[in-house]
Amino acid sequence: MKTILVKVGIGTLVAASLLLVSLLSPAHAQNDAMSEARTIATFGLMSPRLLNALNLTPDQKAQIELSKNAFRDAQRAYLSEIRALRKEVADKLFGPNPAREADVAAQITKIADLREQLLRQGFKIALDVRNVLKPDQLAKAATIRQQLQDIQSEVRGLFNENQ
Repeated sequence: MKTILVKVGIGTLVAASLLLVSLLSPAHAQNDAMSEARTIATFGLMSPRLLNALNLTPDQKAQIELSKNAFRDAQRAYLSEIRALRKEVADKLFGPNPAREADVAAQITKIADLREQLLRQGFKIALDVRNVLKPDQLAKAATIRQQLQDIQSEVRGLFNENQ
């Protein structure tokens, strides 16, 4: 009997984990790194699956799409600048001359500044999305978020990651 309960419990956790992955992954572009990054940078509020679960009105969808497009443009600019700066740092590290921290301090500072800028833009977009949502939609989003956090915690507990 205990074996059956353990198997049912593990099966439930596996199903919950799959649900968690499917809810957190982009709805129309499973491998779209930009969409995943946008979801992370906006603290989950731009998750396509979450937004779909909230039954947005056409007007809400249009407003959120404008925010998404603005953030997508900011992400592209960020990635372009980051690539160039990382190349400069890598060129120093792999170059024939000795490399010192002072040689790349400006690039490292700029990378940190760009990351902070993207984080702030992501938060601003998250606020924009939050302001578009009706109170009942926001409550539903909070409930979904809590359920996902509970599932993540349960999975971590299975693997003793909380210790």
